Amino acid sequence: MRLAQLFAPITTPLAGLRHQPVRRVLLRQIYFTGNEAVFLVLAIGFALGAIVISLLHGQYGQSRDASLRLLASLSFKEISPLLAAIILVARSSSAVASELATMQVHGEIRSLFRMGIPPGTYLIMPRVLGMTIACVGLTLYIALMSQAGGTLFSAGTDVTYEILAIDRIMRIDLMLTCLGKAFVFGLGCSLTACYVGLRVGPYVTDIPKASSRAVMRGLFVIFLIETAWTLCTI
Repeated sequence: MRLAQLFAPITTPLAGLRHQPVRRVLLRQIYFTGNEAVFLVLAIGFALGAIVISLLHGQYGQSRDASLRLLASLSFKEISPLLAAIILVARSSSAVASELATMQVHGEIRSLFRMGIPPGTYLIMPRVLGMTIACVGLTLYIALMSQAGGTLFSAGTDVTYEILAIDRIMRIDLMLTCLGKAFVFGLGCSLTACYVGLRVGPYVTDIPKASSRAVMRGLFVIFLIETAWTLCTI
């Protein structure tokens, strides 16, 4: 019953954002999850585009336009959301689970209940919302940088023409699929991390167990969502 009370405010997340402490927690979560990982994902995205284009154009003999279209389809539909979700799990799921587990073990969540402060609104909702927003942002960074890296790697001296003709490659359905997958991945990973962090035992030694469990279960959720998404879109 108590876990149900904790997760109930997630259904109405904007209600808690009226309070400044909740907004502060949300912004900190977005900064830690998204902003601090920007340079990493930009480098990964650029390298991803260059590698895929070199394989398609060099080894399989695809033309420049065909290679860029295949890169866009692979990156926006599959690779970028998956990579962003894995980075999210590796960097943030363990941190969120450890933080919540520490608060649970030390009785801080019980204290919030006694003071009449809903822990779901103050602790869970901003972390779930922040991780989801960050996952969408990181996915877009990877997808756009992979396209930029592929364009620069394949265009040579015609890079200006390729950039101006990007509308031939980028389609609205690719963008919507990318954003939708990123949103679902972020929501699944964040809810899993919060659930694992709150389900710890009463001992301090359970905190690192919660951290590793959040990573493993987060990865399981990612590939479960990926499998379900693929089966639903066949």
